[in-house]
This record gives sequence, C-alpha cells and structure tokens, in this order.
Amino acid sequence: MKKVIKLTESDLINIVKRVLEEQSVIGAPNYGMTSKTKPTIKHYSCVPKNLNVFVNYVIDNKNFLLKKLNLDYKTLILLTKASIGIIGRETKFGSYTEGWDTAAEILKGMGLGSLWDWGLQQKYGSKRQSLGIAQFTPDTWERYGLDKSIGDYDSSFNIINQGLGTLYSLNNRYKKALSNGLKQEPSVNPILIKYGVISNIKGTGNHALDMSILSHNMPEEKTLYPYCKTNHPLYASPCYKSKTTPYKNKENFNPKESALLTKVSDPKLKIFPGELTVNKSEVISNYFPNLTGPNHSGIGYVEEVSKYIRSFNCF
Repeated sequence: MKKVIKLTESDLINIVKRVLEEQSVIGAPNYGMTSKTKPTIKHYSCVPKNLNVFVNYVIDNKNFLLKKLNLDYKTLILLTKASIGIIGRETKFGSYTEGWDTAAEILKGMGLGSLWDWGLQQKYGSKRQSLGIAQFTPDTWERYGLDKSIGDYDSSFNIINQGLGTLYSLNNRYKKALSNGLKQEPSVNPILIKYGVISNIKGTGNHALDMSILSHNMPEEKTLYPYCKTNHPLYASPCYKSKTTPYKNKENFNPKESALLTKVSDPKLKIFPGELTVNKSEVISNYFPNLTGPNHSGIGYVEEVSKYIRSFNCF
C-alpha cells in the first residue's frame, strides 16, 4: 500500500521558498546559496529580520556592486536603504501579499509560470501581474534588463533577487533623474503649500532620489523630469512637453474629490482645465508632482519610504 503524504498550503509555500532561496544572481558571487554551508548572517537591528540577508549580501559583495553599478560606497548604502524602504512600502517588507501573488510565486517557482501566465491572459487579457516583495511585473523586470543582470523573472522571488532588482532599477532611475537635471535638494510643491493642502514634503531631502523612488510605483515620464509652469496656476507639467492635459476627460474631473480644488475659492479655477500650454522657460525648482495611484498619493508614498530610510541607521 502506498503511503499518502498530505501537505498544507503553508507546507507547500515553505518548500517553494526554500527552493527559491537556492537560486543565485547572474555574474555575482553566489553567496553560498547552492552549497550546504551557508555564510553567517550578521544581524542589523534596524532592518526587518527577513531583509538582513539582503543587507549582508550588499555589504559582503560591495566591491562587485560598486563596479557593476558604478557607484561610490556612500551612494550604494543610500540606495540600499531606499530599496528596503520601497519594499516596506510595497508589501510591508514581505509580510503582506495577496493570495493570488502567493499562488503565482509558487507556480512560477515550480517552473509552471507559463501556465499561470496563460490563465491570466485568458481571464484578464493580460499577464502583467506585480509579484514578489518588491512587486515587479515581468515587463518591468525585463525593461531594466534584470533578466540578464540578475536572472529570469520566474526565479526572482527570493529576498536577495527582489532586493537587487529594486536596487539595480532604482540606481538606473536615479542616474537618469540626475542627468535630466533634478537636484539633490529637498522636494517642494509650492502650489499645494500655497493653498494649505500640505505644509511641506517629508522626503529624503534629495529631490532626484525622491522622484526615483516614486517611479518604482508610477510612470517614469511623470517622475524623472523637471516640471514647468503652465498657463493655469494650479497645474504644472514635465518641461519636455509643449501641451499637457491634467485630466483625461471631464468624467475624470471631480473638484469635490480633489484635496487641492476643495481649498480653492475662485470658481474659475475649478472649471475643467482641458489642454494646457507648458511654459518651458518657467521651471519650478525641485517640484514634486501631486500624483495619485488607486489608493495612495505620490507624496504619501515617498514620505513613507523616506521615514523607513531614516530608521535604517545601523548600517
């Protein structure tokens, strides 16, 4: 008679996680992940326990990373802290994931990613799903070349690979932001401050880094460029544009739900703005846009990540 072995959902998840932890990073020291003897992990008390392995990896392999990312050590540590902060904002350091995410990570870790992608395509017409503790989509993973520098997306769900994916992509955006003219000065939004919506932005104190952090969650075309004034006092736009539309259409425009427009008393300013002209010569220095996501604001996103960064004071 054959012996029947029953596995609970948690048993299956733990087995897959152990398999994922044994994967290495392309071109990097293997950190002992495929050998029986694993390195001693130093504990950093200011970092969530599960992220210690990532911090250890970065510090133990700093020479490799400094050369690969073309950074100095101070910036490497800053971007490492920011990467952990992003992970904290995205999934509470991996403590919060949706059931669909867990199922997808299990199947992909077992080599059944194509089956999962097919199911998503059939049900939703798209296979783009954010997975892992840093919430990458397959498209984003490939767009930053992480499939070549770190490894295949379906094998990316261990702590080190997710951390490195965040670090590599953040480094890419940070350099792009600096090259586009963003400065290492505090972020501001004079429009929101003028109308009393906010008093300041509690970011990193580095506008280029703030915008680079935000673009982990929001489009680069809205986050990595200087902003200019328009012919409307309430709206700014990336300076590379000649025309801009703050709202897609009138259906998306609801003054009663806007934190800014509810503070404005002039009724003329509450009218649907339509298409606006960008005044390219009037750059708003260190402007941080009032972008919103499904359930969050760009300012809130960066302020939360920045708060995490300030707490990582033990390395």
